[in-house]
Amino acid sequence: MEKLLQWSTAQQSSDPEVRAQAPAPDPKLLAQVLGADTGKDDAQLMKEDITVLVCDDPNISIDDKLIALEDFEMLVQNLDNANNISPMGIWPEIAKLYTYEGEERDEFRGMGALITGTAVQNNLKCQKDFLKHVGKEGFTSLMKLADKGNNYNVRARALYALSGLIGHNGDLYELFVESNGWDFLTGILAECFKNEKKDNKVLLRVLSLLKSILYDEVVEEGQEVRSSKKDRLCCVTDRNIVHLLADKLSETTSSVEVNERIINILSYLHENSFEFSSEDIKEIQQKVASLSDHKVYNTEEIKTLQSLV
Repeated sequence: MEKLLQWSTAQQSSDPEVRAQAPAPDPKLLAQVLGADTGKDDAQLMKEDITVLVCDDPNISIDDKLIALEDFEMLVQNLDNANNISPMGIWPEIAKLYTYEGEERDEFRGMGALITGTAVQNNLKCQKDFLKHVGKEGFTSLMKLADKGNNYNVRARALYALSGLIGHNGDLYELFVESNGWDFLTGILAECFKNEKKDNKVLLRVLSLLKSILYDEVVEEGQEVRSSKKDRLCCVTDRNIVHLLADKLSETTSSVEVNERIINILSYLHENSFEFSSEDIKEIQQKVASLSDHKVYNTEEIKTLQSLV
């Protein structure tokens, strides 16, 4: 029951990352608590949700399809269910949602990205399955969904999916690089965001993507790392990303959450021996000094940035 309570609390968050990281409850226990124990196993429920999605029955409404997708996303928060997406042949149907055309287009595209991000989060098997069954075409479709001009919620969910795919995965990082991902990332960071809910949502997601890219790659025994952390840090230098981050470190134009994420990334770079330029150091220290209340941020990370020399 304690696990169920933790999960229930997390589901009230508007942040899909928080929801995805919450320990998934026993589906049977959840069904019993909700009074909806149908006796069906999760695999059957997943099949039924996708059947509703692809069915052409005029009696099935758009809302019915979206509800089925929401149910499916809840099911794949469970690791075993997420791993069943591939053997059940569902990945192609999820990928079709990225380019969905029709009524409530943004809702369907956003749900496709959200389901992807939830399924692949810290899940090497699902990441590999995505690469096998969806591949570059689907990956670049998610990048297009994250581009400026799309609905902010769709953008945020697409960036969430990309973060989950690339985190710790060398093959998908290579695909990111081949798809001009660094230019794509830099372009979003260079946008002029306002301190508004919709802008903050996108900005937090792209900052999470940057952090995922900087993570160490996880390799299986006998495998070699495809790209070193040093190579990734060089990309940060080449694209002047530190300046883009420091430029957004402001209590006027950014939320506390955005500032917190930027401070965390800059501190992470320092901890991983990133070579800041003298201009970077000056700008960072000026921006940190301009923050009126350091107590709301991580004290150790603030001290790290104040001590850059």
